[in-house]
Amino acid sequence: MPEPSGHKYKGLKGVQARQGLGRLRRANSKDEARTGGWERHHDDEAFVESHGHKQRTANGGDTLLARFNRLAGLIAEQESGGTPGAICGFAGTSVQVRLDDGTEVPCQVRQVLKKRISGVKNPLCVGDRVRIERTATADGAAPGGEGVITAVCARANQLARADSHNRALVHVFAANLDCLVVVSALAEPDLKHGLIDRYLLIAAANDIPATLVVTKVDLGDPAAPVALYRGLGVPTFAVVANTGGGDLDALRDHLRGKTCVVAGQSGVGKSSLINALYPHSAARIGVVADAGHGRHTTTSARSYPLEGGGRLVDTPGIRECAVSGITALDAALLMPDLAALHHACHFADCTHSHEPDCAVLAAVADGRIAASRFASYRSIVAEDLTEQA
Repeated sequence: MPEPSGHKYKGLKGVQARQGLGRLRRANSKDEARTGGWERHHDDEAFVESHGHKQRTANGGDTLLARFNRLAGLIAEQESGGTPGAICGFAGTSVQVRLDDGTEVPCQVRQVLKKRISGVKNPLCVGDRVRIERTATADGAAPGGEGVITAVCARANQLARADSHNRALVHVFAANLDCLVVVSALAEPDLKHGLIDRYLLIAAANDIPATLVVTKVDLGDPAAPVALYRGLGVPTFAVVANTGGGDLDALRDHLRGKTCVVAGQSGVGKSSLINALYPHSAARIGVVADAGHGRHTTTSARSYPLEGGGRLVDTPGIRECAVSGITALDAALLMPDLAALHHACHFADCTHSHEPDCAVLAAVADGRIAASRFASYRSIVAEDLTEQA
């Protein structure tokens, strides 16, 4: 006897029908992870707002960076023309693009580009390499007015944080960075290993080279922290910013030609350091006012060209950037001193917290791993990563 037309639950009533349709809906819901499922919804802002958290694990575990780069490649194939440049800031609805000759052009984002890069608060950010088309001037002459961003290049890396209004979305505030400069004072305020290690882990997790600058070294002996972090392979410089002393010249050479973002707590001398490194920069670089309560002088990210080449990205978002998107095991493998001994642990997935025959715990006990570094690891796992579980 042939089956009735329609799905196999047609004609059933009551509990059987509800259970059958429930299984059917659950089976169909698995399609959300397909790229096609998300692409069909890229025009539906309400859908993205309410389901953004699912997109982080869609497409076989792709990160948002991988998804951005895949879509950027698709768009680039369709939009091969235009003038290259890099996003250097935002002004209202306008995106400021700095061309390779230094000219800044206010641009709008082509709507299809804005919609296709969904799942993030902002589709583009400072540091993105883009292509633009210039619009004609009012008298119809050659292009020279505003522009339209028609394509975006793949990102090498990015810095992001959870959006303050919708935790399901990610706010990306800088991309294509060559260096994360971590600034910490030796004293006034005291050097905080936990904060340094947290920023170093953020840099490593996002594939951004890091540099440590210890300021106010005239207030004490910087030998211990300098030796610790240089021993970990982190370029480390001890400076006296207000007098130009210490390793300031070496630091300037190290940063030449690089796109950098500066991170550190209030009062460590970030503004003094920038002024000492680049005294003749015409742009006003308001990293963080060291007076008062460390009030930030900008509300959105901005990229400034620097004398001698390179750029400085000034962004308030770095203060809220946290370790995210990794596991405790990832964190251990991204910290070189812990990673060097991980293979010697009895368990391959050792978290270095309670397991027997843990090589890392043994190294902490006999001093081969600095107690401050292990304390930082435990703090990050407990405070940053546990909350994400």
